[in-house]
Amino acid sequence: MPLADNLLRLRVTDGKTIEEIADGAKLPPALVASIEEGRRSVPVKALKALAAYFGVSVETLTR
Repeated sequence: MPLADNLLRLRVTDGKTIEEIADGAKLPPALVASIEEGRRSVPVKALKALAAYFGVSVETLTR
């Protein structure tokens, strides 16, 4: 799952916890964790928030 893998890679590279990412992207930690684990589909709003947090495009995050 490219999104889950990319999210994990970006988070670990930045040395952040799921809670820190969730707080920075203004998303619930449970949502960020489930996306990273590939357990759920991702709302567009969450994709945009995560991409903005990491400073990448949605396309980069999802491929």
